[in-house]
Amino acid sequence: MLKLVGALLLTAGASALGLCAAGQLRDRVKTLRSLVGGLEVLGRELSFRRTAMPELMERTARQAGAPARYLFARCRDHLEELGERTFGQIWTQAVEEEPELLLAEPERAILRELGQVLGRYDADDQLAALERAERELTACLARAEEDRRRLSRVYTALGVGSGAMLAILLL
Repeated sequence: MLKLVGALLLTAGASALGLCAAGQLRDRVKTLRSLVGGLEVLGRELSFRRTAMPELMERTARQAGAPARYLFARCRDHLEELGERTFGQIWTQAVEEEPELLLAEPERAILRELGQVLGRYDADDQLAALERAERELTACLARAEEDRRRLSRVYTALGVGSGAMLAILLL
């Protein structure tokens, strides 16, 4: 009886690992989707209102979806350091330290590059950088959605299958 309970727990644990891996793929898609939406909000504010950076970060933090809103809120919260550090440094720190952003290194590089332009050049250059970053993140989002569609079933089946195989071996 004890072996059966152990086998069931092993199968459930391995299945949970597979489901967690599939969940991370889903969360990554959600992160990229919210970032693309946040950059759209940022672009609208810059192009139509020519909003100043503190108000721009505040509005974007309110309008963007989670988890991108946390990135913009973190930037907003550190804008009082603007004399001591550049906006690019504040933005890069926010991108690197925000735990909710499940981004790969290429996506982080896109955002770091965008941060070096925001608040530094005129509005047209900032808009061009925003459009480029939005386009590149949209391509990353398409790849992430494809990965999620293709790999989430694989991870789930792999978790269940490996748990069942280990349970059989132990019985």
